[in-house]
Amino acid sequence: MKNFAFDRWDHGRLLVNHDFAALFQSAKWNTFVAVWEATAQAAVAKDAGTERVTCRFELPGPNGPQAFYIKRHCAASLYETIKPLLQGRVPCLGAKVEWDGLLAFHAAGLATMLPVALGQGGSESFLITAELQGCTKLSECPADEQTDWVVPVAEVARQMHRAGLHHQDFYLGHLLRPNDHDGPIHIIDLGRVQKHSPWFARRWIVKDLAQLNFSAKSARATDRLRFWQAYQGRPLSGGDKTLIRRILSKTARIARHSRKNGL
Repeated sequence: MKNFAFDRWDHGRLLVNHDFAALFQSAKWNTFVAVWEATAQAAVAKDAGTERVTCRFELPGPNGPQAFYIKRHCAASLYETIKPLLQGRVPCLGAKVEWDGLLAFHAAGLATMLPVALGQGGSESFLITAELQGCTKLSECPADEQTDWVVPVAEVARQMHRAGLHHQDFYLGHLLRPNDHDGPIHIIDLGRVQKHSPWFARRWIVKDLAQLNFSAKSARATDRLRFWQAYQGRPLSGGDKTLIRRILSKTARIARHSRKNGL
């Protein structure tokens, strides 16, 4: 578990990790508007449509430039608001959802991005995190290297679910392993994270594990068995059949959706 101290600026519209306060002050980034306008032309790293875009930028630090990512949220469309409700889900809108997810993951001892700043200004908001260096997405690793990380990924999934946290976008592309193979798996893109009590968790556990199963296309049957046993913390048993069937069924639905939409 990691605790953070945050400074509140601009009448609460800007929350800054105290460790980065001096850096922001040097850049004169002491209001929501100052940060929003200064990062408007930053290099786009990921564009998720008109409502959300992720950009990379650098700020001069005492030991050289420091790299960050900012996820900028604009006003959500009516479709983005209503669609989750029709599917029985809570809409995940605005930067604070991911901010709360980051803090919850750190509180649970899960390795993830370092929270730097949260800005909220009406229908616009942003989240800033420090760049994770020396890491590679598991989706970009060769199949034999993915095999090396089967058990660590299973342990991360088990720890996450035992904490009542559900990623809802749990693909290999959102899992980063250290290039030197010395360190934990980091989980990124927490914009859909929700917390559920054990009574309501099964649906979200199935979704997380099905997404992971779908993205691990090259995994062998022995790898999947190793994953399951590490995730459960015990050998495979007959009582696992119902849950496994649900995961496989959900995996098939994800595959059909991906083919239909050319994903």
